[in-house]
Amino acid sequence: MIYRTYRAPTYKEAVLNAKMELGNDMYILGRKSVKEGGVFGLFRRNLTEITVAKHEDSPVNRSKKQIIKPGPSDRIVKPQNETKKESESVELNLAQAHEMEGTENKRIMDELIDLKRRISAIMEGTTGDDNVHLTRLLGVLRENDFSNEYIESLKMKFEEEISVKEAKDPGFLTERLKRYILDSIETSGPISPGNERPSVVVLVGPTGVGKTTTTAKLAASYGVLQKHKVELFTIDSYRIAAVEQLGKYAELMQIPFTVINSREEFKNAVSSSKAELIFVDTAGRSQKNSMGLAELRTILDGVKTGLDIHLVLAATTKWKDALDIMTRFNQLMYSKIIITKLDETNSIGSLLSILNKEKKLSYFTMGQGVPDDLELAQKEKLLELLSFDGPDDLCS
Repeated sequence: MIYRTYRAPTYKEAVLNAKMELGNDMYILGRKSVKEGGVFGLFRRNLTEITVAKHEDSPVNRSKKQIIKPGPSDRIVKPQNETKKESESVELNLAQAHEMEGTENKRIMDELIDLKRRISAIMEGTTGDDNVHLTRLLGVLRENDFSNEYIESLKMKFEEEISVKEAKDPGFLTERLKRYILDSIETSGPISPGNERPSVVVLVGPTGVGKTTTTAKLAASYGVLQKHKVELFTIDSYRIAAVEQLGKYAELMQIPFTVINSREEFKNAVSSSKAELIFVDTAGRSQKNSMGLAELRTILDGVKTGLDIHLVLAATTKWKDALDIMTRFNQLMYSKIIITKLDETNSIGSLLSILNKEKKLSYFTMGQGVPDDLELAQKEKLLELLSFDGPDDLCS
């Protein structure tokens, strides 16, 4: 037997490659999904690997098997006519036996090949592009700006888990997709005020995502509406307008406001605070500004424990940019994410493609109103922002 493995982006391509090299009489022993390439665990390609086999003996070789004839020493002296008839009979029986053996082997091989083909056809018909409901559902994900990597991983998951009957039910596929999305992300719940020492909530992120306004919304929600003792800090000596804006919010809400310029100032301000909650606004930093991020990290390190760091991301951010931001801001050791500007986009698939349970969603914002346009993150809210109808009434 000849055994080979082939890898390709799809199952059909892998089978085609195998047939081109080994011919149509090969048969498939197994298939599995594998990952290949990538840098630091990112951008790895999803491939399908198949294992195939083929007999080395061809029909031509089998036809050349020698027919065993009795040797001269094995013969018993008999009349010439009787001896000739027995010799011809022996040769005929041996030839028939070899022919029957070859026919039986061919029949078994044909049955195995047919069985493999049926299994492959079922698998392709269940989860491949030939399944009209799954194809339409994947199209809906593309319309909602989900990344190709996310779509491919979802397709492979469906291939592994759904049955033939389930694949024919568009309602089932849609509900399974919703469950997959919900299971891939996690929420943190509300911010908890401190008791003996204040909880220090720090908002970080790139420029233009709405950190200052979101800081004011949180301070208004907890300080004005919920009557907690709240203070406002800003670590932003670059944007005078942002400092003035947050200062005006603090004045209107009658909340203490402090401008932080150094690590030591941050440490002393936190240790001397009598508040239950301190909300800290920071200067917007490009994810490519490594020195700026390191500088901010140095200031935050003035408070060794108790920092609750939230990365602020705009819902309008493209998938690759969002992935880059999340990766580079990891040096600030954030554990939660606030999504802003949900009112400015019709598709959030780019963010859903990169969210995971390690970084929990904390809050959503959808406007400039303080504090009205702020709400606690709920996974179901994200599903409401997606359109699952798609072409040809997918979910009907």
